[in-house]
Amino acid sequence: MTSSNRRMLVVGNGFDLAHGLPTRYQDMLEALSHDTASWLSLEDRQRYSDNPFIKYFSKYKDLPGWTGFESEIQQIVNYLCKKYDNSRPPTIHGDIESFFLDIRIAWRSHDTKTMWNILQRDLDELISYIDVYLSKYIPTLMPTKLTDNTPYPHFVYTRGYEYLLSFNYTDTFELYSRKMNNGIGIFFPPSSEQFIHGRCSFDGNPQNIVLGIEDNDPSNLDTIYFKKYFQRIQKKTGREVFDWFDEKIPSSEPIVTDIFGHSLDTTDKDILMLILEKSQYTNIYYYNQADYEQKIINLVRLYGSPEEFTKRYYNHKIRLCDQIAEDEQLPD
Repeated sequence: MTSSNRRMLVVGNGFDLAHGLPTRYQDMLEALSHDTASWLSLEDRQRYSDNPFIKYFSKYKDLPGWTGFESEIQQIVNYLCKKYDNSRPPTIHGDIESFFLDIRIAWRSHDTKTMWNILQRDLDELISYIDVYLSKYIPTLMPTKLTDNTPYPHFVYTRGYEYLLSFNYTDTFELYSRKMNNGIGIFFPPSSEQFIHGRCSFDGNPQNIVLGIEDNDPSNLDTIYFKKYFQRIQKKTGREVFDWFDEKIPSSEPIVTDIFGHSLDTTDKDILMLILEKSQYTNIYYYNQADYEQKIINLVRLYGSPEEFTKRYYNHKIRLCDQIAEDEQLPD
């Protein structure tokens, strides 16, 4: 491929959903309580069911996707950062105190070291369950071969991307690519890929899933384990991605980027702005009118003002595209 037609695919959770895969956090919780298949042992099912985070989120099932999921973890951490005072305790959040019983005891006795250690253990266990769900359960739902009735965004697999950048924990693009052309695979697989938030266990490699919060209080190192920037460094998905950009996609050679299934939320602003500025132009795919409008709002937030966004929109540097219409334009 020449520098004039190099393409990069950027995917978020909407990409997996477009393949008919239940990868919302609500789906993950539902499978634990209702699916009894052999992908999870009875012992592990009970252990994960007793996890305070899983109990808590089983009550809060209406959060806006994985960004809402992480925002709620932020609320839990913020609440526990408040010093408990017997004479004037902070406003009680009943669900946090009722689901995180071990933590409540340490919190009320001012044993902050024990409190954060317990919460770290509980978060690690939550991540362990997410890994099991995505690496063992989700593959059982994938088709053994693709047919005309198999749901997936067909046009994506015809583009010939040179680079893949994923915000997901799954490797759906790779797994479906192998099934294309009656199992021969796609003709031009990406030559390089990166997973900004880590990935679930895959082909014998252990998971390095990043599930954290924004750093709203840099001076508070008690909560550093829960902060996304720390986890990215800890799990080697932080600097490595920026080095990958510098090595593979120099500024002198702009690329065309397709973003599929990402909300464009500001929690990923650092990497999203790098993508947008590195690209000659960016196609951002939406699945309905509400998603189209929300993406416009989020782009304005990313750029900091309507003027900065519209300047790039009107000169076609940013293009908003209907993902369903894109598939319908493919020849039969």
